[in-house]
Amino acid sequence: MSGAKLSVMIAVLCLATLFVGACKGEPSPTPGPEVEDAADARDVALSYLQEQEGQDVPDAATEWDEADVTPGLVGAATREFTCDGWTVRVYSPVVAPENIFYRVTITNIQLDWRWQGTVKPDGTITEVSPLTQMSEEASQALAEEFVRNCPTFIFDGMAETLELTNTLTARCPFCWSFTFEFDSRHAGYGDRTGQVLAEVITHHRAMIMVELHEIKSAVMDDKWDMVRQEEVE
Repeated sequence: MSGAKLSVMIAVLCLATLFVGACKGEPSPTPGPEVEDAADARDVALSYLQEQEGQDVPDAATEWDEADVTPGLVGAATREFTCDGWTVRVYSPVVAPENIFYRVTITNIQLDWRWQGTVKPDGTITEVSPLTQMSEEASQALAEEFVRNCPTFIFDGMAETLELTNTLTARCPFCWSFTFEFDSRHAGYGDRTGQVLAEVITHHRAMIMVELHEIKSAVMDDKWDMVRQEEVE
């Protein structure tokens, strides 16, 4: 058989199987698991950790204690699942179905680690914070990064003056309070673009509370909420 005839036969066979799986070597994409609620998002995230990180995590048949821990936010819901040292928090905004996502945070105090990611209804996972050991050093680095990226420091903070001046261990597991101090070239807080500012060196003191490798609060000079970017009430 000539090469031309063989090529024609292969093309015909591929066209004939187009609607049942395409040519060999090009399998049809496999859809991910459907995610319809917080429990589905939890299971998808745990399966991801098991497959990608090789972690020994609970499977879908595990019996979880479940609670609504929504912190009074309008238009959002947070479910918490606990079992044998595992805690899985699933946050989801109340939005149109095509825009919904689930933010999943998984912690294990016994193993000292934390993971966070987002899960879409089609099962797509995006890591927000990779698997991290919840140590004092890692928490301090997280707090320092938060200060360096805050609008006040970015606007006119003097990088060479930034220093850690105090560390306190809180009573809750994996909780620390870090105090950083630095100088700015002007008075005020936040992004002051367009404002008339006096060129006066201003000293700042920022207290950052980290719990389970997450920023829980951040206050500058006892008067500026660094998370909400507004004056403390």
